[in-house]
Amino acid sequence: MSKRALVFPPNFKLVLYAMAVMCLVQVLGGIFGLSVYRFGIVPHNVHHLSGVLTAPFVHGSWGHLLSNLLGLSISGYLAARLPRFKRATFFIVVATGLLVWLFAGHANHIGASGIVMGYFGLLLGAALFNRDVLGIVSFIALLVLTYYANISFLATLFDFSAQTSSSSHIFGFLSGLCGAYLTKQKRIARR
Repeated sequence: MSKRALVFPPNFKLVLYAMAVMCLVQVLGGIFGLSVYRFGIVPHNVHHLSGVLTAPFVHGSWGHLLSNLLGLSISGYLAARLPRFKRATFFIVVATGLLVWLFAGHANHIGASGIVMGYFGLLLGAALFNRDVLGIVSFIALLVLTYYANISFLATLFDFSAQTSSSSHIFGFLSGLCGAYLTKQKRIARR
């Protein structure tokens, strides 16, 4: 891996593009008065099943968006360094969205927090399942960065306040763990 890739992982561009789309959706929603809530996930409603793919790009306010952008920039940067990042991200987005659609309480679930928590789960899973230096250092870096950014991982994961989709947080974290297991590196048996 080159020095430049160590500082700026190429896969992080995808996270930055997604963040730019989130900002664009927020701006366009404000300018044109679009009802962004029609792009969310409403459990058991077939008309909102498309929200599995669109809900992470839609936010209820600028404060909601900015808090997700902070978490996404930290966890996304670290997760982008992992092998099979694209495959794991696709799994996290789809699995989190489907689990929310199937099992969450009746509400309109929007925002990227499920992906943020999915990256937390992915980084923890990479440290546990791969047991390599990159996975362990990435998870420790995540803990340190979120501590200094004043983000409490456990408080975010188990936030059951009315305005928060705790289902997205929990299902995202579990999807990240599963994604880490499914994309773990194969170990070669030593003799």
